[in-house]
Amino acid sequence: MAAHVKSGGAVSRRLVSLKTVLQFAVICSSVFSLTYVDGASLPSGACYWRQGSLINHIPTGPTEDLQHCRFVVRDPGFLDLLGLSPKIVEFVKTDAHEGAVWYPDQNELYFSSNRIALANGGSRADLKKVNLKTGGVTVLSAAPTDVPNGMVLDNNGDLLVCQQGSKTQGGFIQRVNLKTGKKSVVADNWFGVPFNSPNDAVVRSDGSIWFTDPSYGSVQGFRSAPKVNNQVYRISPSGVVDAIADGFTQPNGLAFSHDEKRLYVTDTGFALGQGSFDVTRPHSITVFDIGADGLLSNRRLFASVGVYDGSSVGLGIPDGIKVDTMERVYVATVDGVQVFAQSGKPLGLIRQSGVANMGFAGKGLDTMYMLNGTGISYVKLKVL
Repeated sequence: MAAHVKSGGAVSRRLVSLKTVLQFAVICSSVFSLTYVDGASLPSGACYWRQGSLINHIPTGPTEDLQHCRFVVRDPGFLDLLGLSPKIVEFVKTDAHEGAVWYPDQNELYFSSNRIALANGGSRADLKKVNLKTGGVTVLSAAPTDVPNGMVLDNNGDLLVCQQGSKTQGGFIQRVNLKTGKKSVVADNWFGVPFNSPNDAVVRSDGSIWFTDPSYGSVQGFRSAPKVNNQVYRISPSGVVDAIADGFTQPNGLAFSHDEKRLYVTDTGFALGQGSFDVTRPHSITVFDIGADGLLSNRRLFASVGVYDGSSVGLGIPDGIKVDTMERVYVATVDGVQVFAQSGKPLGLIRQSGVANMGFAGKGLDTMYMLNGTGISYVKLKVL
């Protein structure tokens, strides 16, 4: 009897030990991306991100080889956005830099090219569009000195283009009637002072136009020296221009929250231009509250942007920014499109090198088109 009891105790201990091992295996599988926390496999092409250690020589970044990981998961909530089978599709090869504005009437995406240096020392860029059904790209006629950058549709369906200016002409906000092709100047100065290099714009439901005005034209040598700080401006429906925020190094992308109660602004001061960087400058996203009077308050850091995949130095360049109906925030940067929850919690990365801007298109606005300088790609997402 005593021998039997002893034998039973040993079996019990072995069972407990086996249970412990199995529990540990389940934990490890969750941590090291074998399965998702609810037991379901990760979608094909997705992997987890891990925090590494410089001292212990553990890489920080994706847990899988980059060749097999296009979607880097930092939080389980990212999987709700990706769905069961996310896939990045290379749509068309073309010089595509900024914009990505969908024109639903013709199912076209408008965008601008990279800056083209001219023999006389000036610069220009092309305003372009691509048919999302055929993939055909059209270059629209533009003045030889135009340097279009970001753009947005206004509430009437006209295209508002941020024109960065030249050595002889200041930057301005241009309106293009997409049905007639007629162009007009919406605004070109603040209290008589010319804008620096308008970069990106958004339109509020009240018809006001908000845009960023960094000094990249001067930095890149095609615009005269700035005559005012790099600010964020608002153009009222009646055409009056007011500065609504400053204190940025290089304000770049901007976006309203879906309910228009917050304004997000990216700062790419870290990028000096011409391929040089200053690690002491911002690579961040700032968020403000918008009051009933349209004024901004409660300025705070939303996110400081790094690099998920090790493709660049550890600091990101948060450029274009968008917000979906679930208040998730999408930011274009050097390693792709990073996605954040409304709280600022990082959710994950859609990995596509060198994305400068992106936009949503399609009936359900569920297809995100990404511009990275050499082409346009897209991914279908579960945005609702």
